[in-house]
Amino acid sequence: MNDAPDLDQLKKQVSALSWVHTIDLGQGLVTPGRWGKPNSLIQRAFEAMDFSGKKVLDIGCWDGLWSFQAEKRGAAAVHATDDVSQRSDQEQATFLLAQRALRSRVHYHPRLSVYDIESLGVRDFDIVLFCGVYYHLRHPLLALAKLRRMMKTGGMILVEGDVLYGPSESYAKYFYGASRLDDPSVWWIPTISCLRDWVESSYFDVEAEYPLANPARLPLAQRAKMKIKKLLSIQSEFIFGMSRYAILARAARRQDPDYLFPDSDLQDYNLGS
Repeated sequence: MNDAPDLDQLKKQVSALSWVHTIDLGQGLVTPGRWGKPNSLIQRAFEAMDFSGKKVLDIGCWDGLWSFQAEKRGAAAVHATDDVSQRSDQEQATFLLAQRALRSRVHYHPRLSVYDIESLGVRDFDIVLFCGVYYHLRHPLLALAKLRRMMKTGGMILVEGDVLYGPSESYAKYFYGASRLDDPSVWWIPTISCLRDWVESSYFDVEAEYPLANPARLPLAQRAKMKIKKLLSIQSEFIFGMSRYAILARAARRQDPDYLFPDSDLQDYNLGS
C-alpha cells in the first residue's frame, strides 16, 4: 500500500468527493458522510462478532466503512464488493482514498453484482456483511442463496436494512410505479418476521436480532434530551412504520421440512426431507 497523502493534501481530496460514510481517517480528519454517524445496529452486531483471523466479505461496501472496521478488528482478509453501475455517483473514488489514507489492505471489487458473486473466485468466507443492500434488489432471496454458497458452514452473516415495524405477519411490500417511494432504487421492504423467514429459508440459523430502541422504553432523562419532533418521529416507527433492523445468523446445513425441494443454489445445504 502506498504511503498516505499528507494531511493538507488529504483534506483537499476528501472535500472534493461526495461521501456517504463517516470514516475516521486519523489525524483528526473524519469524512463528511451524508448518512451521519455509523449505523448503531451494525455497531452493536460488530461487538458480538469475532473478526480475529477471519476472512470477510462485505457486499455493497460504498465508501468502505465496515470493511475497514472489520480489518481494524483483526480480520485476516477482507474483500469489499460494490456494483457502482447501480449508483448515481459512479466515479466517486471515496473507497480508494480512504484505503490509501488508512494504509488498508482490503481488496476492493467495485464492479461486482451480488448475483455474480461466485465469479470473485474466493469462497469459504467466515463472515459476510450484507448491510443496506437487500431492499435495493429485485431478487433478495436469490442474493441470499448466492451468499450462502460463498460461506463456510458455521460462518456468520450480518443482514441489515429497512423493515416494516408493527405488523407480525410475514410479508414484504413491493414498490413500483404509483407505489414507488422517494427512493426509486427500493424494491422490497419486508416485515421483521418476513426478513427472518428470508434468512432462515436460505440455510442460515438466526442467532441474534438488533431492533431499534423503542423511545418509550428509554430512561426518562434520555427522552427529555431528545427533541420532541425526533422523539415522535422515531416513536411512530414502532406503531406502523419503516425503519432499520439487523439479523446475525450462522450458515447451516440441515433438514428443512418447510423447504422440500431447494433451488439448485441451495441443494448442497439440504440434508434431506
